[in-house]
Amino acid sequence: MLNEILIVVSLIALALILFMMYQKSKGQQEIIEEDDFATIDKVVEAVKLEMVEIIKDDYSLGLTESEFNALYKRKARIQEALRNCVYGIDSAKIIVIELIRTFIAENIPIETVEELLGLTEGQDPADHTKFEIIMYKYKKKYGKGALSAWIDKNGFANERVSDAPGATNSDKAYYVDVEELYMSYDEEDIHLTKDEKIDVLAILVYQLYKGFGIVDTLREMDVNGFNMGTSGSILSNLNKQKAGIMKANNAVWLYYQGKYIHLRFMNFGTEEELKRIIQLLVRWGNPGPLTAKRGYMVNTMYDKSRILALRPPASEYWAIFVRKFSLSDVSPKALIVKPYTKRGDLPMTLIELLMRGQTTCAVTGRQGSGKTTLMSSIIRFIDPRYTIRVLEMAPELYLRELYPTRNILSVQETTTVTAAELQDALKKSDAAVSIVGEVATDIIAARMIQMGQVASIFTIFSHHANTPKDLVFALRNSLVNAGGFSNMSTAERQVIDVVKVDIHLDYTPDGKRYIERISEIIPLPEGVPYPDLDKSDLEYSKASLDKEYYQRSTDRVSFTTHDILRYDINTHTYYVVDRFSPALESKMRYVMHPDIRKEYDKFMFANWGRRKSTGGFEEVDEVAQAMLEYQAEEERLAAERAKQIELAKEQGLDALGDLELLSEEEKVETSPLLSTLEIIDNKEGTSEEDLDDAAIFFDFFDDGGVFV
Repeated sequence: MLNEILIVVSLIALALILFMMYQKSKGQQEIIEEDDFATIDKVVEAVKLEMVEIIKDDYSLGLTESEFNALYKRKARIQEALRNCVYGIDSAKIIVIELIRTFIAENIPIETVEELLGLTEGQDPADHTKFEIIMYKYKKKYGKGALSAWIDKNGFANERVSDAPGATNSDKAYYVDVEELYMSYDEEDIHLTKDEKIDVLAILVYQLYKGFGIVDTLREMDVNGFNMGTSGSILSNLNKQKAGIMKANNAVWLYYQGKYIHLRFMNFGTEEELKRIIQLLVRWGNPGPLTAKRGYMVNTMYDKSRILALRPPASEYWAIFVRKFSLSDVSPKALIVKPYTKRGDLPMTLIELLMRGQTTCAVTGRQGSGKTTLMSSIIRFIDPRYTIRVLEMAPELYLRELYPTRNILSVQETTTVTAAELQDALKKSDAAVSIVGEVATDIIAARMIQMGQVASIFTIFSHHANTPKDLVFALRNSLVNAGGFSNMSTAERQVIDVVKVDIHLDYTPDGKRYIERISEIIPLPEGVPYPDLDKSDLEYSKASLDKEYYQRSTDRVSFTTHDILRYDINTHTYYVVDRFSPALESKMRYVMHPDIRKEYDKFMFANWGRRKSTGGFEEVDEVAQAMLEYQAEEERLAAERAKQIELAKEQGLDALGDLELLSEEEKVETSPLLSTLEIIDNKEGTSEEDLDDAAIFFDFFDDGGVFV
């Protein structure tokens, strides 16, 4: 009886399963039959339903264990891809696009695909479709460099006359109009195959379904960044007035090679779509919602891009700023020695010597001037034995990606852990070199100065100050505001005791970055005696002393600054100004390796000459001069010798070694040029013995002979 009941129950269950599977297939069929896919939006809705069906539990009737496991793993992989693709993870994005492509290929006739893309006769593709078709072709050849290749080919990064109200012919701007997009599309004369058409439609559907809308392709390209919601009339966008005015939904700007290019052909359509894109862009790491009470959010993306998102009422419109940071190992030479600059070796070598000399440096400049990139690059000049600890408001440097073999730890502020707390923690982390990504608050500034005094050998940090004096005053005020000091003079002295050099960056309106100057901050001596009391005029003398006292107590200058190197914006040339102070040079030379010390002395003497105020460096200058003279003579003789050897080779000799093997008689008979070679070898004052003696002298000098 029990068996019969079980059989009946099993049959009922089987019938139920079969019925549900039938209903499932019937529902899918109804979707396909009833929906005519007249618009891309309808395709997106159909794709959503398809994805739901794919990841639904399947009873897997009739499958073997291995088949079931394979099906389970496939569904798990799809579910994971659907979760992760919204973060911009490329591997997940590829899986989802392939699923969409398969759905399109199986369910939508190619004629319908062509209509949706605007590729049938009498149609014209939409603006964004044209752009994506161009990028589709370019990505096959250039990969993530597709957008750059397209911009460079068409000269879209070249400045043009601004069309802003009130602009004159001398006012320039960067933008790409709709008409220019059309012209480029026509010139490319792209003919897509059937499979390529399906690919493009799958990309467009993905962008609306799980992607970042019209900026999805921008986000994956190797560019500096982009922003949205930062231009155009908001009111005309809302009430549809002023038809001829640029609206807020045309506000997509590309940050490319230091220039902001307005991509006027890009239109996110509605404020709701902009909101959707922004909310997706800030999702990585689950930072919480961007709400009216929380009017802005700073976050990073999966690819390490930095995100700043804002919304009303904190800002007048929804907006987002995306800064992409290249993790490629950019050398200082490639970064500083640009094709348009002259004598780029001067700042590059000088910065290297500052790092070798363990000098606390501020890297200053306005946003976009390249501070982060420069700081990342010059880390290679720091002694590899030193540990490096990094404090950032948001991850930007990613030094462990660039220097994986070095001892580096980076920390960032969170909603529950403050930057000040992290700085205190780093004091206990054996930090030899401290790096602060940006000194943006009073507390950070105060802790940075403190760390520079007691917790590390030297510090590198960035700041937005315009001049060295502004830098000192800003840091001084931060120390006072942070509550550590009540006296401005004392706080100022603390700053100038720590910060020695300001490396200031800037860029031209057309995006050319350069080091505007390298400046030294020099403390002035304390303890200058007060003037003696003049007994012949006691009243006047007492008044003078009172004045001097109050000046010293309030606004007496405790430091001075001078430029070591500057950049001529008109000729794009770096030129020297003044040498470092004797005190800084002495400190730098003391910590340098002897070989580096030699190079430092030669470099400074060759470019800056003798010191005006020697400070005990007379002998150093003399030796540097002698070293340069020997070096120049060696180079001259080597060039002359190489020239003579080449001439000798032309007469039948294979190499210099052949000359040394020949007897004196053979030498005379072989070539008349050999007598000249002998003269070069035996030139008085430049023999090998003399050069060895000079080297011994230089080594002795560097090993401790003369120091200040």
